[in-house]
Formats: sequence, C-alpha cells, structure tokens
Amino acid sequence: MEISVVTGAGSGIGAGVARKLAARGGFIALADRNDDGVKKTLEQIERTGGKGIAATVDVTDENQLANFIQSVAKDFGRPSTAVACAGIAATGTVVDTTAELFRKMIDVNLTGVFLFAKAIIPFLENGGGTFTAIASDAGLNGFQGYAAYCASKHAVSGLIKSMALDHGAKGVRCNAICPGYVETPMLDQLLAEQGWAFDEAAKAVPLGRFAKVNDVANLVDFVSSVSGGYINGALIPVDGGGSAGPFTPV
Repeated sequence: MEISVVTGAGSGIGAGVARKLAARGGFIALADRNDDGVKKTLEQIERTGGKGIAATVDVTDENQLANFIQSVAKDFGRPSTAVACAGIAATGTVVDTTAELFRKMIDVNLTGVFLFAKAIIPFLENGGGTFTAIASDAGLNGFQGYAAYCASKHAVSGLIKSMALDHGAKGVRCNAICPGYVETPMLDQLLAEQGWAFDEAAKAVPLGRFAKVNDVANLVDFVSSVSGGYINGALIPVDGGGSAGPFTPV
C-alpha cells in the first residue's frame, strides 16, 4: 500500500494535493501547523472513503517533524511519496522587508523543505520513492516586489536539483512543481497587498486565468506516479505560460 506524507496539508495547494493522492487508494499522513485546517482536510478525505491521519506539525521544528515521520513509518509502514507544500508568501523589496520577515520566509519555505527531506529521504531510499516540493515560478525567475519570497523559492529549486543527483541512484526521484498564482487564500492576500484587482491581474497570464488548485495537484499526482518514472531533478512550471517570456495582453 502506498503511504504518502504531505506537509502544509491544512489549506490551499497542500489540501488539494492531499485529496488527490488519497484518491489513489493508499494511506495518507497529513501535517500542518494549523490544527483545525489539517483535521478538516482529513475529514474531506475520509468522507470520500480515503484513509489517513492528521497531525499538528511545524515544519521548522526538526524534532517535531522527524518524530512525525518516524511515527508514520512505525505505525503504518514505509512512506513512498513525500510532498512538501508548507509555505508562506509576502511582498516587499529588500528595503521594505524586515530581517525578521526574511528569516521567517527562509525558515518556512526553505528550511522546512530541507528538514522534511532530511527526515523522510532515508525511508524513501529503502525501496525507492518520490520527493516533490511545491516551489514557485518565483523559483525560476525574479519578480518585482517579491525579494524574500524569490530568494526562498530559488533556494528550494537548487536544493531539489542537488537532491535529485544525490539520491537518484538510490531510487528516489526529486522534483519541484513551480506554480504561478493559484486561486487560494494566499493569492487573495498577495493581490490585496499590491492593490491589484483579481480580474485585471489574471489578464497578465497568457491563458487569461490563474491556476486552480487541481492544476497543481494533477501534476504532483503524475510526477509522483509510475507514469512520471523517468522525471528527476525537474523544475516544472504550472503558470499558464507566464514564465515563457514577456507577455502583452491583447
């Protein structure tokens, strides 16, 4: 039986990924620092016949995260699919961004992925598995007004490439999904911070819309499946063509 572990599963992309992986019929372990959110995701999964557990876990706490992974392996079996979805975002230039906010962005978006990988990779190597991180198109290109966020997501991209080289020979495929704006509460927050209207901002995307959560979850499902069995070390954009080059709405 496939055992999947998803961090950041309490809302947004993480919740969507968790629901998608649970639909494959295996067992899913959900982690999020938002206790109510992660329990709600598990309830949604269970209502459709899925099986899993939910735990309140802060991905920046090494011991807490390692203990969670070890308990999953002990109680339910070796994890074979890991998806790092926990993340935060904020706008600001280097002048606008406080050192405290920059450190927080790195702690959650980068160190959280590192600590998750450190805890779960030994189990994935024991028979092969996949580690997928939700990075961002801000991990592929720079974006005006997103200095700290871009820095954290570019670092995730580099981490995933190194992991693919380090652990591919042991049967572990490591990849990053790089979404553009996705219709989640985080998007509402970011648009409000920048004073952008939803419909007008969507026109800047070549496909004329923002991503749905399932657009991202479907790709995670593919990359972590047998069908994506030769994909390793990839940074895959899911941004409606936004990272293809300059675009002028017509």
